[in-house]
Amino acid sequence: MNSIDVNFEELRADHLSALANANERGELNPTIDYTRPIGEYPTAKFIADFIKTREGTEHVYTKSLNVNGKAIQDDMSKYLENSSYSSGQLKAALKTPLHLFFEREDEARRELDKLQDKKHFKLGNFLHECMLEPTKFSRVTVEPEASKASNEGLDTLIKFWEEVLETQESCFLDGEVVTAQDVLDYANTEVPDTTKRDQKKAYLTIIEKASGVTAITEQHKIIVDVVKRNYLAYGDGIIPKLLKHSKREISLYANEINTGLDVKVRPDAMQFAENIGENAIISVKSTSCESLSHFYYHTAKFSYELSEGMYQEVASQVTGRDFNTTIMIMLQTVAPFGVAVMVWNGEDIEIGKYKYHQALQTAYECELSGEYPTYDAFSEEGNLGLIDMKQPSWNAKELQPVDLSN
Repeated sequence: MNSIDVNFEELRADHLSALANANERGELNPTIDYTRPIGEYPTAKFIADFIKTREGTEHVYTKSLNVNGKAIQDDMSKYLENSSYSSGQLKAALKTPLHLFFEREDEARRELDKLQDKKHFKLGNFLHECMLEPTKFSRVTVEPEASKASNEGLDTLIKFWEEVLETQESCFLDGEVVTAQDVLDYANTEVPDTTKRDQKKAYLTIIEKASGVTAITEQHKIIVDVVKRNYLAYGDGIIPKLLKHSKREISLYANEINTGLDVKVRPDAMQFAENIGENAIISVKSTSCESLSHFYYHTAKFSYELSEGMYQEVASQVTGRDFNTTIMIMLQTVAPFGVAVMVWNGEDIEIGKYKYHQALQTAYECELSGEYPTYDAFSEEGNLGLIDMKQPSWNAKELQPVDLSN
């Protein structure tokens, strides 16, 4: 046994002992069935200590993760086309069965999706990608002000993008890595005559896309640079260490054991015990929240716990590994554009797993009956959909007396 094995075992023993003692002093939620003792969920200190004592990281091959399901690095489009239940659909099922129907079956939702503007640059989405693929921080540029409605403007942009292309160490054509000269040769073959505006636009589209560089505004460029600085500085460079040799955006497909429903997840990243001491799901969230407390509120408001609990359960089933950790990387899209790395609390994950199974049961019953009721599901039997309403307890606050004589 080498020295890192000894350190790891000592760290793990101390960690489990401390959490077991803390668990005895606390109170568990009596309304849910826990899948494991809370003390088995690792703390931030345990993971940090392991990383500080490790001698290196190991590559885990995707093929080895196909144990009781399918783990595959497929395109997002194929993942979305798969009819298995996703965490987003199951979160909808917690609201009402009708919400589930709208997410999965309703043609109106698909029509609405088509009308959304998907071409507009979304800062949060781009920064999310940068967290998982840091080279993208450097693959941005600010275009010169030039109109694509004129030949002069197009010539300016073509000259600019040709120069951008030539500064890239690698470019991309049809998913293959190529040189800048390969791209220029291809563009000149596809569009041999660039005397007209439509031809100039076609040529420009080819070289811009192949560069792998994203054109953004000067304001967004400043923000991207600040986030990159904060990303590298956070926790003395912990984020790249956490992500080294992780599997990023791998789709996992499984048949859920209790209901027989097909389920799917696509975690931002999966990290392994060989590298950080525990098998972990890594989730990246961009947010406009201005503080950690505000972000914590959002994690509850949007039922992140269901997603994280589902990720752990499906990943464990598919891979045959015990995933018992969720690490969340938060990045702000508002000043000061900070980042934070958080290890999820074990009880929150257990609540998420409970909600996951509750939502699955709702989906299962809806499939059997073919019925997807709306809020009338909250009405007592025989009440014809009428719901006894009571405002939340926080609204029952004491009103201050008003003295109008003063």
